Amino acid sequence: MKGSELAEYRMSKIAETLQRLVLESERISVHQLAIDEYHKLPQIINDFMETLAGFDPNPYKGF
Repeated sequence: MKGSELAEYRMSKIAETLQRLVLESERISVHQLAIDEYHKLPQIINDFMETLAGFDPNPYKGF
């Protein structure tokens, strides 16, 4: 099993857990980049931050 396949499997399990907790599975994200694609990282982070800004605060924070 490749590392990317393992990561995809683990992400699916995390998404299932979030849904059981009544949280949006979009709160997590995985992107694969080649070593020479480092210039794409700031845009990926900015896009993800915009996505997160659209969610309500985590109701479990502080427990």
